[in-house]
Amino acid sequence: MIVKVKATNKHNGEVIEYELEGDASAGFLYEGTHMQEVADNKIREVNNNLILKDSPIYTIKSGESAQLEAMSFDIEINAE
Repeated sequence: MIVKVKATNKHNGEVIEYELEGDASAGFLYEGTHMQEVADNKIREVNNNLILKDSPIYTIKSGESAQLEAMSFDIEINAE
């Protein structure tokens, strides 16, 4: 499954958009790298919010979308 992520920084309005590939049981990858090991600090910070226990990334199904509010980002995810 592909999950499109759009995160808007609450402090400066910067928008970060990228895709994760995988599933809830096997985990998700960003450009072939596990989502917790991404070198880009901003993307890794968003990913760290996505892996929290109650995150919708674990239950979202293809065709669905969800929102998540974190301390620094408003995050939207869309599953394809």
